[in-house]
This record gives sequence, structure tokens and C-alpha cells, in this order.
Amino acid sequence: MLKKYFLSLLAIGLVTCSFAPLSGQPTAALAVEKQSTSQTSQAEQLKLLESAIVPTTAQDTVELWAKAVQMRNGALQYALFTQNAKQGAKASMESFHWVTGASSPWVEQYRIERLQVDGEQPLEQKFQVEFDLVTSTGTYGTDQAEVTVVQQGSQWYIQGLGPVSEKSVGIWNTPESINEKSIEDSFTLMKTYDSPMGYRIQLPEKAMSQLKFESAACTNEEGNPPCLHVYFKDTTAKKDVMLATVILLSKEQEKLPYYLEHPFINKLGENKLGAYYSLFPSEHQYAGEEESEQGKAWSALLELLQTRMAHFNLMP
Repeated sequence: MLKKYFLSLLAIGLVTCSFAPLSGQPTAALAVEKQSTSQTSQAEQLKLLESAIVPTTAQDTVELWAKAVQMRNGALQYALFTQNAKQGAKASMESFHWVTGASSPWVEQYRIERLQVDGEQPLEQKFQVEFDLVTSTGTYGTDQAEVTVVQQGSQWYIQGLGPVSEKSVGIWNTPESINEKSIEDSFTLMKTYDSPMGYRIQLPEKAMSQLKFESAACTNEEGNPPCLHVYFKDTTAKKDVMLATVILLSKEQEKLPYYLEHPFINKLGENKLGAYYSLFPSEHQYAGEEESEQGKAWSALLELLQTRMAHFNLMP
């Protein structure tokens, strides 16, 4: 009887030992399987998250992409790509930890223009995005990208993008693909005008050579506030033609009904000297001759100033 008892204990011990690994640490095979399951789950989660953020209109997709470029968020840009576009971008994005652009210059603002619409509800649309670039010194340039988006189901994805010209910086790319020479060329062609009113204006050298700046009191405005007048130098007619005015108002002047109700001024910003407002001509200064060489030059400079006026830097 005792012998049978010991044999039974031995049998129980052998059975227990044979299953010990399952009740303790997992085997290598189980660890690999568990890791694989975790990775699959994360991939599925990421895929659903990416799908959820893709807009249902072409304009919104381009808008979100441009915002991602401004944020230097390569992961968000990547989420908006078609599967084919992702294949070409993944390796570069991963190598730079999903960060695009450069520490300097960076994107300050952007504008989007629709380029092509084929039919009433095209499945493919093209846009041009213009980025305003700045550096710590305030100098800036612009960069343009052409973006092609396609409809897949109810959502719009980016199928292709590229520079508008060989001079583009490519600020949407990873750092290794940015055109550094274009950055250098663009910034060396910028010029700065420091106004006694506390305004610093930076424009392309070619445009700056066509402008004349004059600081004076605005005698046509209430209180005769200090103003910076910007003129187009018409070398043919040998005269200076008004383009824009920057008005500096005190806190008290800002509250006057005259300026509160002024239909043509727009606030640009303020500093310790006061508040700055822009004022543009209400009529074309070359009325009847808009298509002349001087008329076109005036219009181009006016458009440049209207676009860039809000980006002028207030001096300390």
C-alpha cells in the first residue's frame, strides 16, 4: 500500500512539472505571438485614426495639409496621402521622425488657390498653396506647392505634390530634401526699410527699388496723425504715385468716432508707440490706363503691399 502511495505522488509530481512552464513565464513562441498581436492592434488603431481625419472635400484636405506643413507635422501630412503616395514618402518621413520643414525659415501663413476643375464633380482637383516663410530676423520669402487631390469614397486624399518651379524651397519636405540654395538666394534678394514710426518693412529687392517711402503727418485725417506714405516711382512720367499709407494712432485717437467709423483703414498691430493702421487708395491711380506698363506695375505693387502689409514687423 505504501509503495502504491509513493508511485501516485511521483505521478502527480511528473504531471505538475510537465505543465510548469505554462503557469510561469511564457515561452518564446508565446511572447512573439503576443508582440505580433499588439503590433497588429496598433496598426489597426492607427489606420482607423488616419481614416477619421481625412476630410470629405478637396479644399479641406488641402487646408489640413497646409496646416500640417506649418506645424511641421509629417505624420498628419502622411495620413492625408493615398496608399501609393505613402509608399514613396514613408522611408524619408520615418528617418526624420515624422518632422518636416526646417527650424529656419518656417511657415508663418499660407494661401490656397484652386487651379483646375474638370466637370461639375471632378474626381481629381489641383490646388496651389503659397507659403509665407520667415526667420528670426524677420526676413521672409514665399514657397509654392502644387497639390493634386483625388476622391476615394467620400474622402479626398493627396495623390501628388511638388514645387511650382525649380526655385521652390520645398518647405513641406523632410530636411534632407529642402532646397537650401533656393533659401539662400531668396533671402539675399530681400531689402529692409526701417520707418521712424517704428515699422520695419521687408520686401523683395526688385519691388523695393520701385518704391519711395515718406514720413509725414496725415493732414487729411483727423488729428493729423503721423503717417508713412508708400509711393510707386513712375520713372516714365517722372512722378510718385500713391500706393499705401500706414497711420499711427494713439490710444485716445483710436476711440474717436472718426476712426471707429472710418471705412478704409484696417488695424495692423500695436506697440508702445501706438496702433498701426493701413490705408489704400479707393481707386486705381491709372484709371483708364490700367493696362499700360505703368498701370500694371502699380497694380502688382499694390497687390504685394496688400498681401504683405499685415506681415510687416513692428520694431521694438
